[in-house]
Amino acid sequence: MARLRTFRAQAADELRIIIERDYRPGDRLPRETELARIIGLSRNTVREAVALLVAQGLVERRWGVGTTVLAPAPPASFSVTEVVPVKDIIKNAGNTPGLSHWKCVTTIPEPAVAAHFDPAPADAETWYVERVFTTDARPAVYLRDWCTKSLAGHDVDLRPLADVEVDLIGLVKEQTGQTLRRLEGKIQAALADGVFLGADATAPLPLVEIAQTCFTAAGDAVIYSIIQFDTTIVDLTLRRAFTPSGS
Repeated sequence: MARLRTFRAQAADELRIIIERDYRPGDRLPRETELARIIGLSRNTVREAVALLVAQGLVERRWGVGTTVLAPAPPASFSVTEVVPVKDIIKNAGNTPGLSHWKCVTTIPEPAVAAHFDPAPADAETWYVERVFTTDARPAVYLRDWCTKSLAGHDVDLRPLADVEVDLIGLVKEQTGQTLRRLEGKIQAALADGVFLGADATAPLPLVEIAQTCFTAAGDAVIYSIIQFDTTIVDLTLRRAFTPSGS
């Protein structure tokens, strides 16, 4: 199976190069037998490679029509300096948000995670949520959130996050009445794992990762998050305002 995936990834890469070089949106690709001859791989491998390109939104297959090249979808633009729910950013780009992966449990966080909470919840449970957001059915953003189970005397329940329309910051405010005021974190490179890529993963995918802590107005750390972005699908932007000299 691993060898088949290697050939499939190779075929997908070669087809992507051919499409970008020789075809325009709306053009129809040759039959799979001809594509197999062009790249020197089997028809079955080419069929699997085309399926990957369909999942990535590069081409469309229609019964009786064949495989057609699609116009690239505009990427969702994520600002690293502004706090906006992921689903709203995807919608604002004209795309459809969804969830391809969802997990919600209570857990005792590892020391490296617990250290981001103040006070650290030593031997205390937090919520742990995994979500993979899709843009037009393509996995684009992988979020992992650890959140305290209570805040200001109110219980926190993150199970409603199974709905793509529910955002974490808004949910915490709704349940506890507390407004989260600031985020602190760092940006680094990372590699995607199988949860982000799904069962058809063919090779490690380089990502941009933001690890951040969310604080209340009183300075209490409530949420620690690790967010990974596939920058072949989404854009990361930086917005800063300059303060006049002397102010």
